[in-house]
This record gives sequence, C-alpha cells and structure tokens, in this order.
Amino acid sequence: MALRLGQAVGRGARRALSISGIVALVLTIGYQIVFVGSLNTLVVDQLPPSVQPGDVTIGFTLPLSTDVAAALGVLALLLGVGVFLVTARLLSRDLSALATLPGALFTRRIAPAFLSALVVSVVLAVAIPLGFALLFVPGLFLTVSLQFALFAVAVEDSGPIDALRRSWALASGNRWRLLALVVLFGVLGGIGGLVGSLFSFVSPSVGQLASLAVNSVLVVLMYGILADAFVQLRGEPTPSANALA
Repeated sequence: MALRLGQAVGRGARRALSISGIVALVLTIGYQIVFVGSLNTLVVDQLPPSVQPGDVTIGFTLPLSTDVAAALGVLALLLGVGVFLVTARLLSRDLSALATLPGALFTRRIAPAFLSALVVSVVLAVAIPLGFALLFVPGLFLTVSLQFALFAVAVEDSGPIDALRRSWALASGNRWRLLALVVLFGVLGGIGGLVGSLFSFVSPSVGQLASLAVNSVLVVLMYGILADAFVQLRGEPTPSANALA
C-alpha cells in the first residue's frame, strides 16, 4: 500500500490536536521536565568547588540530592518509554475515537509491552547512530525502516524481533515517502531548537523550559503523523475501545 503523505500530515495534525493528543502532550512535557531537571541537577552537583552554578550555562535544576536526582533521572527515562507506548496507542486509533480515553490504553499488557519497547529502544539507540557513524546513508536507511517498531509493540503487542520485522515490512516500498517525513521532522526539530535559543536570552532556565515545551508539542505532532502513516500502511482497522479492554 502506498503511503499518502498529505493525508498522513493532515490527519496526523488532527490526531495531535485531539483530546488524546493533549493528554500525550501533558505526559511528554511532564517526563521531560523531570528528566532534564534531574540531569541538570547532577551536572551542577558535579561542578568543582571553584566553579559556581552561575558561572556556567546549565538550565533549571531541582532541589534534590545527587543520589535522588540520579534515581529520578533513570526513572524519568524509563517513564519516557511508557509515555511513548501510551501515546502510540492513543493516537493510532480511529479519528472518531480520539476524544475518549479508555483505561485499557494505559494498562493493557503494559508490563510485557514496556519490556519489549525498552529492548527495541536500546536496539534503535545503538543501531541507528552506528549506521550514521559508519556512513550517513545506512543510518538514514535504518531510521526510515525501523521508525514503526515501537508502534508495532504498542498497538499490535509485538515482541522486539517481530516489531523490528514488522516495521521493516511496513516501510518496504514507501521508504522515499517515509524519508520525506524524516526530513520534515528534522525541520520541526530545528524550529524547536531555534525557539529555545531565542528564549535563552531571557535566562538559561527559561530558554530550556521553553524549548522543552515547544519540542514536546512538535514531538506529539510527529507522533500523530507517524501514527497516521502506521495506520495507513497497516491497511487494517485500528483497534476499537472495546477491543482494547
């Protein structure tokens, strides 16, 4: 099935602007603030005594000890995997269902899905940068081919290997169109970085918080577009609320 790019972008935006998209946005902003704040706190705590926090550009920190910040940072990183699972489930439904929030979307097989998503995330975090490091084209090819793997875990309950295979199969025959989406996402990411840079003139903390907020909006928009592309390429009806219960 050929991917319809215009439909993916238009309907993806509608998905992101729905009630489900707003919930996904709140979850995304929340875990990113906790993760980045914890990371900044760790950096500040490791500064030598001769360096004051005001002497370097760090961003916002949290009033936590080093050990608590480290634990919270790891927890937030893991929470991000769960947030993606829920976001994928929320946004991959039929457009008419996006105003509802069935509890099953947050709980159904969440433990095995989380473990599978964690494995897939680690594989992608290693394979894609390695592909870019060896040569730009392999990294780009892997990015295009494997971008639906986490959707397969979240929506279709696939295990890690099956999810990677599923994404590869869905991308087959549509890689040029999917590459256009990757380019679009790169442009959106650049816009988010620019906004953060502008607000950083107020203060590093304000700039970082503004960047997190804008980037979270763009991330949910990207998820919405990818969700619509995933639904299109599956060529199957999306799960109903009853089927997810």
